Amino acid sequence: MERLRGNLPLLLIWLAVCAVLILVTRGQIMTGIGWDPDDQLRMVQLRDWLGGQSWFDTTQYRIGEPDSQPMHWPRWIELPLALVFLLLQPVLGAAGAETAAMVIVPLVTLGLAMWLTVKIAEPLFGRSIALLAATLTATAVPVVAQIRPMRVDHHGWQIVLALTALWTMYWPERRKGGIALGLALALWLSISLEGLPLSAAFIVLLVWRWVFQTEEGVRLFWTLLSFLAASFLFYFATQGGFDAVLNYCDALSPAHLLACTAGAAVMLPSIRWLPANRVLRLGSLAIAGAAALAVLYGMAPQCMGGAFNTMDPIVREYWLVNVLEGLPIWYQNGRTMVTLLGGSIIVGLISLLYILRTRPAGMDRSRLFVLAYAFLWALLLSLFVQRATAVAAAFALPFMAWAVHQVFVRARALKRSLSRILATAAVVFLILPGPLAVALFNAVSDEEEPVAKSPESLACRSNESLARLNSLPRSNILAPLDFGPRLLLLTPHSVLATSHHRNDRAMADQIRILTSAPDRARDLLEAHNIRYIIACDAEPELALYAKKQPKGLWAQLVSGRKPEWLQPVHIRDNGLRIWRIVPKGLRNRM
Repeated sequence: MERLRGNLPLLLIWLAVCAVLILVTRGQIMTGIGWDPDDQLRMVQLRDWLGGQSWFDTTQYRIGEPDSQPMHWPRWIELPLALVFLLLQPVLGAAGAETAAMVIVPLVTLGLAMWLTVKIAEPLFGRSIALLAATLTATAVPVVAQIRPMRVDHHGWQIVLALTALWTMYWPERRKGGIALGLALALWLSISLEGLPLSAAFIVLLVWRWVFQTEEGVRLFWTLLSFLAASFLFYFATQGGFDAVLNYCDALSPAHLLACTAGAAVMLPSIRWLPANRVLRLGSLAIAGAAALAVLYGMAPQCMGGAFNTMDPIVREYWLVNVLEGLPIWYQNGRTMVTLLGGSIIVGLISLLYILRTRPAGMDRSRLFVLAYAFLWALLLSLFVQRATAVAAAFALPFMAWAVHQVFVRARALKRSLSRILATAAVVFLILPGPLAVALFNAVSDEEEPVAKSPESLACRSNESLARLNSLPRSNILAPLDFGPRLLLLTPHSVLATSHHRNDRAMADQIRILTSAPDRARDLLEAHNIRYIIACDAEPELALYAKKQPKGLWAQLVSGRKPEWLQPVHIRDNGLRIWRIVPKGLRNRM
């Protein structure tokens, strides 16, 4: 009961933030569709599982028929969604329960992130600032973008696990802290290898401490042991077996697990029995690293160049280099840069620099170092990979809350009424730096939106237009890559490819179809048994094809030069451009 009363303020703050987010996102909630292709395909994967597909089989059979598309997503993220759906389906029906799950699960994830933020900030700055840090989560644009209603992809859970890992570094019991850290990192990497750089940051810190502080070896030992054991457990739990030949570079695979095992076989005995000799310990680190790399190279040499090393060059040229969330910050447009870095990250960084300069009394230096280290590592990573800004923004919240509190206290201490009022009002610029910075940027910038927002474009891209494809016979359809997941959600049709890299062969063929001469394009369409092409003239992906290959199929279609084997199809109240492919040997009836 005492614990419940202690968490009541946080519970009320969370409920208030949930109410605001539901209000702000009500338009998307009403559609019943996730925000982006990853959210949408995640729900397709959930439906397939609940419809009878094996837990161990995450193949998307309606993508790239007849080969189908293997997915790199294990089903962990679908567990809470399935739980909420099954509980609410008898009451709300299938559609209502699905939408409710897409609202409830992200908000619960947000609640966990806020609770962990309090746990991290309170030992450093006190209870009131910790609660303020949790409240400011709602103003951290990169965090809210990944944890909001209808956002059901894995990024929100990655934020939660990153905060969990950071929190365990505070635990005074080194053994328990190490076990908890190892479990958090293992689950994080089981969900997505995107967490590898930040996971490595925690291991690097523990290794550094072990080299220079003997007693820290306890935490490192149990972290490595629990991480290794949990990684094998999570792998077997999602794959159902261990095929040493099946090594993907974009997910935890046997090669990764055995490489970790080789490194641990050297490190664990070294931590346990090596004397406090830095040279010997550094030597054991070198041997462990060499053993791990040797195993990885021997089993999966293709993975030495990264997760996308084996990708078809044409997919890399037309698609991968245009996936902005995976690119450095300097490749983003000005609005995106201001949105991502102009909020909690910049305020948190300024606050941290001020703390390091002034060294306020009463702060736990050890915990301050850990938080500052994690934040700066995440910030550095976010400069090279845009999507990492979410974790950096979450780590910045305690520093941001401390800055807001300090400015507010000093503003209220001013004696002159006008100065006090103006200074207090100025705190808003610290609380909402991101939205205010974006508003200022929009006021002075003539930068164009990346996607056309004309009524015709919006109508063409709408869910209603895609849903009207149900009037066509079930077919294989070629559609823009980002349209694919929504089309799978809203219709029984299949698509050639989506914007998911595992099926880069089908992605490459789709790009070749739209950029090749019509005769070559027709051969590829027939090879994949594609019956319809659907498109929007203003789609950026298609505009790129026309720009790079002005003699290709799409460039000819958009300019009105239709091959005779394409027959326009008109569906009432539908904004899409649709063509039926007339099979070879049949007369084209216009």
